[in-house]
Amino acid sequence: MVYGRSWLEYLLEQFVEDVNSAIDECGVTVEMQWSLGTKLQRLVREGGDLTTQGAVSQGSTGLGGRILHEDPRGRFRLIVAQFPSGEPTPVHAHSRWGLECGWSGKERFTVYRRVDDGSDDSNVKLEVFSDHHIERGDLGYWYDSPRNIHRQWAEGGDPSCVVILMGGDGGRDGIFDMEKGIFQPS
Repeated sequence: MVYGRSWLEYLLEQFVEDVNSAIDECGVTVEMQWSLGTKLQRLVREGGDLTTQGAVSQGSTGLGGRILHEDPRGRFRLIVAQFPSGEPTPVHAHSRWGLECGWSGKERFTVYRRVDDGSDDSNVKLEVFSDHHIERGDLGYWYDSPRNIHRQWAEGGDPSCVVILMGGDGGRDGIFDMEKGIFQPS
């Protein structure tokens, strides 16, 4: 035991310190994101019930979530989010990179890459970069542009719940209409 806590406990504050250190030491790189994946998995495994920590929030899906940490320098944000079963989010882009780790349920997570030159938001072309399922402890990544476009949804009868680390403030850049091939900035 350390300070009355178990050696097998990895607290939110420790994770935040590790994220700050990784950004300071590596900058914002793919390698930095990958190095944080195992730490996010450890937080999910050992960090207690993250669905009751932090501030209550209302997610974009209408289901409740939590804000676990907002970096005062605006470098990252850590949240808990839920996604309803069978209701895909719109295909959307966040301003920056991100990674998520499954907490509960089963989620389908698809990342797209923009393959046009980006000059015409009324003639957008996307291709699938990765497409997989996320369950408890599984990781999903999106990267800085042009691989920052994704959507997710729960499969099965229950919502999925994930812990998400996002670069910047986590805001959306906009939404893609796949059928019409257009991008609507936020």
